[in-house]
Amino acid sequence: MKLAVYQANGFYLLNGVGEGGLREYGLAAVSCVKGDYLIPDAAGNVTNTATAVQAAAVGIAAESVDNSAGAAGAKKVKVIPLDMKYQFSVPVEAAALIAGANVGDTYDLESNGSIDLSDTAITAGHIGFMIDDYDASAEAVSANTYGYAIGHFQVEE
Repeated sequence: MKLAVYQANGFYLLNGVGEGGLREYGLAAVSCVKGDYLIPDAAGNVTNTATAVQAAAVGIAAESVDNSAGAAGAKKVKVIPLDMKYQFSVPVEAAALIAGANVGDTYDLESNGSIDLSDTAITAGHIGFMIDDYDASAEAVSANTYGYAIGHFQVEE
């Protein structure tokens, strides 16, 4: 599938947010950008410090918010829930060029806004990113060396 948008980083929603819509959470004292993978922190706010998928995650930042100079929770961030019906594109940051052999596999994150094709070891009960399709066209590879995965989040069994 050829994508219409090639983002530099982050999870880009390909279909609309359905009934129930976006959630809103207090942001830890960090700066997050649209497309960041967000997890809860110990104080009940969310943060983008994840470098791996987590058992507890709240979703994908629907907007960029800078709270790095503020108190934790002083600013809110709108979040796209991690629902299997939402499909995202995401840059492949590590390992190799994405290909048809990757479709149907579930992967871990490389950072809070990309995946790693060499990391399929996801603990049962944790969330992974399952690849439904991919874009390794000349345009995709020009924008990101390893192309783009297209898929959804799901809990590993």
